[in-house]
Order: sequence, then structure tokens, then C-alpha cells
Amino acid sequence: MKKWGGSIPRFLDLFVQELRGAKQDLLRRVLTGEESNEVDRYLHQAFLEDWRELPTPRKENLQVVAVDSGRALRRYSSGAFMYITRAIASSSWGKSYRNMMFNSHVVASTSIQIANMVGLRSELCEHTAVLDALNDSDDVDVVLVDGSLYGRINQVPETFNYRGERDLYLRFMDSFSKLVERCRQRNILLVGVSKDSVANHLTKTLMRNIRQSIIESLEDELRPEQITQLIGLLNEVGKSARPLNELVRNLPLNKQQYEDLQGLVTELRRPRPDFSLISAWAETPGYTTPIEPHPDVPLFKYEAKNPRDYALRRFASASGDHPGEEDAFEEWSVKVMEKVFGLPAFVTVCVKLAPNDTPLRIDVPASTIGLPDRLIDLKEPKRLDPPPEKLMQALALLQAEYGGLDLYNVWLVQADQEARLPVRDVTNLYEPLIEKELRISLSPLRRDRRIRRATRLSS
Repeated sequence: MKKWGGSIPRFLDLFVQELRGAKQDLLRRVLTGEESNEVDRYLHQAFLEDWRELPTPRKENLQVVAVDSGRALRRYSSGAFMYITRAIASSSWGKSYRNMMFNSHVVASTSIQIANMVGLRSELCEHTAVLDALNDSDDVDVVLVDGSLYGRINQVPETFNYRGERDLYLRFMDSFSKLVERCRQRNILLVGVSKDSVANHLTKTLMRNIRQSIIESLEDELRPEQITQLIGLLNEVGKSARPLNELVRNLPLNKQQYEDLQGLVTELRRPRPDFSLISAWAETPGYTTPIEPHPDVPLFKYEAKNPRDYALRRFASASGDHPGEEDAFEEWSVKVMEKVFGLPAFVTVCVKLAPNDTPLRIDVPASTIGLPDRLIDLKEPKRLDPPPEKLMQALALLQAEYGGLDLYNVWLVQADQEARLPVRDVTNLYEPLIEKELRISLSPLRRDRRIRRATRLSS
């Protein structure tokens, strides 16, 4: 019998062949962030013009709440899965506010569906913990949330087919709306901090201007109907490649115009995240021009005109978790969706706090920095130049609480350390407690048995 992991060296020769093959140069460029195309000469210049110097750090005596969450998911041979989510809101006055959710289900589900549900549960725990902190103290200046705020609302609503979870999206958005509104009412700065964002709000904004410039440069060479056709195909660039490729090949363009257009098509088809541009071109600490991105999910594009119709149609099955209270549930679901469609816009900005560190993405509700914009009112991204003063306060705070590569934010790192849920704790503490209290024996999936034994032996 082969030893654990003994088969790995047998594949190293094939791995080396892959590394040394025809795509070696491409792999090197991609992994180092140096991949480029013909449009980069415009994009690079536009990025440098957008990059701004950081404000002076300000160490202020602020009352801060920072929240993060941890989660665990286990599957069992019975067909059931169990999840645990927990969150902790740490405060600058030394008190912590905890929230935990635990449940188990036996439902045929994809891994993505389960992961989405557990992710919402984790963030719901965060909202609840922060609201507990705000209820306990009237003296809070800043709330720091690990992760994107904008990403929490820019998603397709789901009705999960799990007992007691069908209304999870509604409870999630209800708590999020309450948090945003509470911070607005009390003049609290609510800040989401993302360490590993793959968003491309800046890239899309810069490329919109570059695209317009390239098209304008072709107007003397092309007929109006060709320009119209080109714009139409560029708008549908992600749907069908062949018509656009054929059009570009047959246009009467010189070499430079052709390369510019090809580079534009390449970037539109495979847009790079903002962090890629910053890592490649930002040589000094700084931040990007703040943007209010417009939501790109159908929820805010088409459904906001009639919250009642949408709520009753979309969450009809969720009333099954509230027998005898269907009418009250339906009215509550309508009120939640009315609050969702009334949410403020979110201001997003990327910041690099040290020359050798990776960027962070900051999200702030427009309402907490004195701006009136709502999500449903945005038809296209909106650049904020000059940046709002309260947003600059948030950047100054992040600078003041920056502790280096391993301590990107003192408060959020502390919350992360207290909230995370290690595998060994689930194996050695939570599962034995479940077995003891419920008087059952949990049988893990075959693939997990060896890992479970190893985890117990290593503790």
C-alpha cells in the first residue's frame, strides 16, 4: 500500500514538463502581474493619472468596533451536513460582542449552494454582533467590517431549500439595512475592508474612457454604420467572439489602429482586477479616485419599481417556514425589500499603505459620508473628485492603525484571531460536544475519516 502522499513525486516530471513548455513565458507574466496587451500604454497612463498621494495619518482617540467571522462545514455519511458560523465584534473599550449560529440539514444540494448559504450566515452573524455593540454603547465613531460591503448587496437573491433557512436572504438584508441606517443616524463611519478583492471597478471606469477615445480616433477612417456596428458588438463582447473578430479583421485600419482595437477587445473580454493594476504600476503608497459603482445584478436594474410584487413572487416558498403567520411574513418581506431598494450607494476605493504591501479595498456607504446617492439611482459608475472629507478620514484611520505586512489593521486582525474557527476545534471540541449532548455518533464521509483521525492525533 502506498504511503500517504507517496504518489506525488511520480507526477513531478509531468509538472516540470508543463512549466518548461510553450506557455512558460505566459505563466511567468501572469503570475508576476506583468501580462500586458496593446492597450496597456493607454491604461498605464490613465492609472498613473488616477493614483493619488495618501493623506497625512491621524492618530485620533476614536471609539472603534471591528467585526470578523469564522465558519466550519462538515458532511456526514448520513447525507447530512452541519455548519457552524460565529462572529465577534471587538471594541476599543475592551468589551466583545459574540454571535453564533449552528444547524444541520439533509437536502440534496450543490457545494456552491451550501457555501453561499453558510457565507450569508457568517455575515448575518457579523451584522448581529455589531448591532449588539451599537445597542450597548452610544459612543461609537467607527465600525470596521472584514470584507466588502458593496459585495453584500450586489448579489442575486437566493431562496435556500433548507428548513428554517428559506428566508435567510431576507434576514440577512434586513440586518444589513439596519446596520447601514443605524450608522447614518448616529454619524458612525462604517467601513468595509477587503484584503483579497477581485473587483474591477477602477479598471472598468478607466477602460470606458479609453474605449471612447479609441472609437473617436476611428471616426475619420470608418463609415457611421461601421462605428455603430462596432459599438454594438463591443457592448456584447462577452457573448459572442466570432462576429466581433470578423468585423475587426475586415475594417480598413492601419497597424496601430488595429493593435489598439485588438488590445481593447482583449481587455474587455478578460478584464483584470484593480489589484492587478495597482500591484504592477503603483510604485508608492497611495489610493485610487473613489467610485460609486452601479449595481450590475438584475435585482437593482429591473425589480426596484415594484418591491411588493418582487418580494411576494421571489420569496413565496419562504412563507412555508412560518405556518400560521404567512400574511405577517409576506408583509415583513415587502418591508425588507423596500429597505433594500432604498439602500444608499457605496463608495469604493483601493489603497496601498506601504510600498511592499498588497492593496486593500475600502467600501463606505454614501449615506455615512454625507452623500445622498442611492443604488437604484446609479445608471453608471460615478467618480468622486475631489474625494469626500469623511472618506479621507477613513483612509487616515487605516494608515494610523497599519502595523506592517502581518498587521494590516490592528482592530481587524484582533477580531480575525478571535473569530476564526480552526479545524482542530471542530474535530476536538464541537463534534464531541454534539455527540455527547445529542447521544449520537457522527460518521464522517469516507474521504474525511483519515483527516479527522490525523487532526485528533495532532492535538
